[in-house]
Amino acid sequence: MYDKRNFVVSTLDAKDFISSIIEISVNIPPEDLQDAIELKAYDDLGLDQAVEYIIRYVEAPERKTDKMRYFHIFVAEPEVLHDTYDSIREQVKYIDYIYPKPYLIRNIYEKDILDSYGVHGFLYFQKEDAFLALFKDGEYLYSKSLKYSFENIYERFCELYGERVDEDSFYDMLQNEGLKTSNFDYQDQLMKLFSEIFLYVNDILIYAKRAFDIEKVDMFYAGSETGPILGLNEYAHTYLGIESNDFDFDYEMEKGEWYIDQFHYLSIIEAIKDMEGEESPNFTLFFRPPPFVARRSGQFIITTAATVVLALSLPVYNYIYDTYVKINNERLTKEEKHLNEVVTSIKNEIRFLEGKKKDILSKIKAEKDLFETKKKILAAIYDKKVNYPMKAKTIVNFGNDMTKFNVKVMKIVDEDNTFVLSLFSTSEKKITQFIKYLTDKYERKIHTDIDKIYKDEKTGIYHGDLKVTVL
Repeated sequence: MYDKRNFVVSTLDAKDFISSIIEISVNIPPEDLQDAIELKAYDDLGLDQAVEYIIRYVEAPERKTDKMRYFHIFVAEPEVLHDTYDSIREQVKYIDYIYPKPYLIRNIYEKDILDSYGVHGFLYFQKEDAFLALFKDGEYLYSKSLKYSFENIYERFCELYGERVDEDSFYDMLQNEGLKTSNFDYQDQLMKLFSEIFLYVNDILIYAKRAFDIEKVDMFYAGSETGPILGLNEYAHTYLGIESNDFDFDYEMEKGEWYIDQFHYLSIIEAIKDMEGEESPNFTLFFRPPPFVARRSGQFIITTAATVVLALSLPVYNYIYDTYVKINNERLTKEEKHLNEVVTSIKNEIRFLEGKKKDILSKIKAEKDLFETKKKILAAIYDKKVNYPMKAKTIVNFGNDMTKFNVKVMKIVDEDNTFVLSLFSTSEKKITQFIKYLTDKYERKIHTDIDKIYKDEKTGIYHGDLKVTVL
């Protein structure tokens, strides 16, 4: 039963569209990309220029070069879509998404059901179609519709068997017994038929390997819309030389008692991603109508109604607005008067505080000046009480030491912590011995330095200025 709240999704069989890959220059701007791809598709695929095909595409970023971009394109005829879905639309009215069936297999990788590394082949049988798809590292690579649908398999079997068998019984046999039927009359013909099918599939794989530079297919998956076919994997392994498993996966969705086509699950997964903002190739021509407010008729009705309401409400609005302005002006006038009083009070308080601040700063300056004066007086007193006696004691000690070496001093000059002693003696050696004696005796207490010792040629007396720094 039709319900506009339903979200409707479907798939397009491989026989109903063309799949290919094209290259486009990287210099094509985004706004021109759609037109460029459509023109390229018409040229490369030799499409009928009189038909307006539905062309959808997805980029293959792993193949991109410095000069070219590559796109997988999917091409379908509008007439085919109408033939397929018009009868369905009588029940559902619209179809939100129609996906190319083989492309949906990529969701198996995105759901981490399969490891995306390597090249994988997928063989899928339906009543009216069958296809082979290749995926490389989890990305769509190639797909092709096969001539061996279940209907064609049935017809070919009857041809090999030599007479027509019951069609429903034949399908039941494939679904329940597969290729290992207990009917020995059918066994030989099934073996011939599926040998023929897999030789045909092998020819397609050889072409695909050459076209897409594939070294080997790492894994193969075979199945059908009615479920796995018993014995199909053995044929795949024998004729293709590839390890094969059932095309039947767990999508962590609730299952009923009966088998559900794999592509029902894959369609649901893809539709959820599209609703969340991801774009996929969508062949639908049967979009649901836009919301009432988005339609031209809806916009006209809404605009007209709004205009009438506005015209009727304008006098009332003017009266209400005028009253509001008057009340608001009175309120603002009262607030202004109050704020002026507050501002005047604050300004007076600021002037009073600034006067107090000025008095306090003057007192602080006077106290600082008094402190500096007392500090200088104390420093002078300390210098006279401590440094002078120490200097006097040092000079007395030096005088006692000079008498031991018969060295005399003519003058003593005090330069802060340094004394300059003008020494003289009858022997240069005595002056040298005296300096060495001072250095040893007052080690780490004084530092001595003398530029030179010279002899007065007239008197024969030796002179030298000794600098002594108290450490």
